[in-house]
Amino acid sequence: MRFSQLASAFVVGGAVALNAVACAPHVQGNVMHDQEHETGAAARSTLPPELSADEAARLQRGETIIREQTWSRGDRRYVGGLTYTVVDVGASELSAVLEDVDAYRRVLPKTKQARLVGMSGNDRLVEVVQGNALVQATYTMRVRSEPVAPSGQREVRFWLEPTLPHEIDDAWGFFRVEPFIGENGNPRVLLTYGVLVDVGAGIVRDLFEERVRSALLSVPQLVRRYVAEVRRSY
Repeated sequence: MRFSQLASAFVVGGAVALNAVACAPHVQGNVMHDQEHETGAAARSTLPPELSADEAARLQRGETIIREQTWSRGDRRYVGGLTYTVVDVGASELSAVLEDVDAYRRVLPKTKQARLVGMSGNDRLVEVVQGNALVQATYTMRVRSEPVAPSGQREVRFWLEPTLPHEIDDAWGFFRVEPFIGENGNPRVLLTYGVLVDVGAGIVRDLFEERVRSALLSVPQLVRRYVAEVRRSY
């Protein structure tokens, strides 16, 4: 499976929301996530053009816009989606949260443990334990912070590290931080978050797939709540 095929599965209102270049696949059929094209300008006061007027108004009111996505190919089945959220914070402050492994227990749902287990070049290898009393999964994500664009846009990408033990089949996602100035003159951020996960065939997929999707797409709200709590503690 090629990364471009997976990325093109993010469809918003009939238009492709993510575009990617073709890359070589992982060994053992896992997805190779190597490069993704940016969509839109990084520093802007306008909202994503693919949103409807109603969605744009909801976004301005502080709601998160969610576009669910399911993508299948052969025995692979990915669930997740694409979200947009406006956060009342500067881009560097929000990026610091997304790069802080200690914060992952607060911003990733059902996370019992998140710890840095190594480095591969500039990529962080983060072991994550997630679940509840009924089901639990441990896996390691490769997390990559892209260089800051001249416009101020920042991006953090993550994907399953297939060479380390993992109890889910595959996962991939990104956070895109796009700064702009709000009407009151304060810095704000448009946080775009995309994620696709294949939990694997079997009872977990049959019974818990939609719960997994709901949890995955709650991340922007958890990020916004965590940022607000951190700011109140200053």
